[in-house]
Amino acid sequence: MNRTRPVETLLAALATFTVALPLLTLFDANTWVRPSVVVVMTIALVGLGLRTLVASRWLVVLGQAIAAFLAISWMHGQGHLYFGFVPGADTVSSLGILLREAGDTVMAYSAPAPTERGVIVAITILVGLTALVVDAIGVTLRSPALAGLALLTAYLVSATNSGEGLSWKYFILPVAFWLSLLATQGLGTVRRWSTAVPRGVDGEDHDPVLGVAGTARLLGAGALALAVVLPMVVPHLPTTFIADGLGRSDNARGGGDAITLNTTVDLLRSLEDQSQSPVLDYTTTATSPDPLRVGVLTDYRRGQWSTSLDANEVLTGGPDTPVGDADVKRTNVNVKVKDNRLQAPQIALPTPLVAVNLGDVPLRSNLVGSYEVDQKIDDYAATYSQLAPTDSAFSLEGPRPRGWEEGIYSEIDGEGLDRLQQLVDTVVPEGSSALETARLLQAHFRSTQYTYSLQLPTPTDPVSGRTMMSDPLSNFLVSRTGYCVQFASAFIMAARLKGIPSRMAIGFLPGTYTNGSYTVKAADAHAWPELWFPDLGWTRFEPTPGVRTGGAPTYSLIPAEVGSSATPTPTPTGAVPSPSTSERPESDAGAVDDQSSTASGPIAWVGDNLFVLVVLLAVVLSLLLLPVAARVRRRRLRIAARDDAERVEAEWASLISRLGDIGIAPPDGSTPRQAGARLTQDAILSGRSKEAMGRIVATVERARYAPPQAQIPDVHADAKTVWKAALSARQRSDQVRAHLVPGDGLRQWRDTRDAVVDWPRAAWSRLRRH
Repeated sequence: MNRTRPVETLLAALATFTVALPLLTLFDANTWVRPSVVVVMTIALVGLGLRTLVASRWLVVLGQAIAAFLAISWMHGQGHLYFGFVPGADTVSSLGILLREAGDTVMAYSAPAPTERGVIVAITILVGLTALVVDAIGVTLRSPALAGLALLTAYLVSATNSGEGLSWKYFILPVAFWLSLLATQGLGTVRRWSTAVPRGVDGEDHDPVLGVAGTARLLGAGALALAVVLPMVVPHLPTTFIADGLGRSDNARGGGDAITLNTTVDLLRSLEDQSQSPVLDYTTTATSPDPLRVGVLTDYRRGQWSTSLDANEVLTGGPDTPVGDADVKRTNVNVKVKDNRLQAPQIALPTPLVAVNLGDVPLRSNLVGSYEVDQKIDDYAATYSQLAPTDSAFSLEGPRPRGWEEGIYSEIDGEGLDRLQQLVDTVVPEGSSALETARLLQAHFRSTQYTYSLQLPTPTDPVSGRTMMSDPLSNFLVSRTGYCVQFASAFIMAARLKGIPSRMAIGFLPGTYTNGSYTVKAADAHAWPELWFPDLGWTRFEPTPGVRTGGAPTYSLIPAEVGSSATPTPTPTGAVPSPSTSERPESDAGAVDDQSSTASGPIAWVGDNLFVLVVLLAVVLSLLLLPVAARVRRRRLRIAARDDAERVEAEWASLISRLGDIGIAPPDGSTPRQAGARLTQDAILSGRSKEAMGRIVATVERARYAPPQAQIPDVHADAKTVWKAALSARQRSDQVRAHLVPGDGLRQWRDTRDAVVDWPRAAWSRLRRH
């Protein structure tokens, strides 16, 4: 029996890959596809080779597992391999860290989640594990029905995390390939049940398996159609997500009505929820609405923001009386919120708040002015002020905010202080006012020197590959890449260095305007700094680049026309000392050069997909190895024949071998006449092909009993006729297997392997004789 099973291997690999395709709906990029394809192909090709060389099924599975681990380590463990290619404990540890990052991403985001490096590693491992299980059970252990359970499990990972249910298109392909795998092995089993050949109404012999195959195809197609049509008729139940993240959506159980913004912010992670689920809808009288604040964070320690315990103390009463000089120009704006999904005690409100209508629910505030409610409110209204202050209103002279004496607006973490101080000294000239300081810092962080990205690089030494700095603020100042939390944190710490009371506000951007109202989604979560000015109160600035936030408040911008005594202009790009090449993250190094030098057209496409093309070329060449080896063996045996009798024997042996490739074999120990009768019956030969088989059998008998050097006719043409007739009556899968994995090719490679292994011993024997 052929243990290689190339057709089954290919079907198992295709079923595994297509069952992973629904992951495209859960993540925002398809960067996981290429490494997943490599792992699936590695498992398939190693399985083909090991099933040819070894008889133990468990050695085949073990070899595939080792090969998959090596492939994953080489793709994702660079920098953690001994001698550059040998994985070890450090490799496993680094993969574990990446898997934990993937877990954090899945828990924090709803679909589509960002495809970070950890996510790519996790998907690659999961797809590889699925490929290993499906190939081991379905091909090596020959239990394709059981392999369907592994495919179903992989499919459910995507289906149960999809808020709106998966399209039927994602279901068709893996099921079709699995049914093909099931049918391929099932038909091979049916063929061994009996050799009886029924005669059709046309008087011709027909392969009985073809009728079974037709019925099986009909049943499979019917079941597949039923599986696709039935969900369209039966009401769709809400999906139940596995991870508290990807599955969150309006029609997912537990997802749509339970939104909470995290009250602690880590600089190494984004705001907790990046879901596309709506948080609230609102209408407003403002032409350009402001962000909605949910909370205030005051304490920064070791890369994490929180609110001090004292500030968390809830005070009685509603909104504070607006702070500031009454002469400052203000415009009151009305906001009406509906369909609020933010969970109590949190409530999203614009600031500075003037009045609020929450019905019978009281509004509470704490020491730092953050608002809370006792219960979730679906609809509410609020009024707030939009300020249009002059530069003179941004003075620090006057009363300090509540909590200033406790130091909650001036405390600075020591980590990264030197680097931050260097930046402030370079960006802000000596003697600048508080407003000039804030404007210059904002202009610096919003400049092209910085990049907004949810992917946080880690500055590493290009020689050792080790992380250079442990504190995330320094990482941001070196990499100059981050999201709102990093920009706001650096701005606040820099402002505190200049003696300006500063804090972080968290909430939501204004949202998207459609059909007369704004919709705020969880993905609109945002963080921004607030600075204290006695005549204005807490005032918003926006250091995060406009690609995320749009325009900054008008009062925070540097005037377009600058006189000799006016506000200083921002430091030109490049004036701030840039991190050295060794300090910049490897992912950012040479980014500009790469973009400017990137070619376009077919050459660029080949360059981008070179690895995949090389792998595909290797697969094609490997598929040609056995067919070419088979042709070489048959030709060599014909040429090596010393007379006509040996040439006929070579043709007879080749025909027996080729018929065996499609599951037709004579009984052991049978004579040429017995073998010919059995092969004629099993191969369903008739007409010319049956006559050709008769001539071959007669010629073989004559060759065996004729005197030496007797003239015996060549049977090459008859053998070719028999082979074509037998092959045309078989299933397409049998035909493909016979062409790609011929038995003569396997025997040729085994002979080559044995010759290579025996060569040293034979050479040693010759040396000893001489």
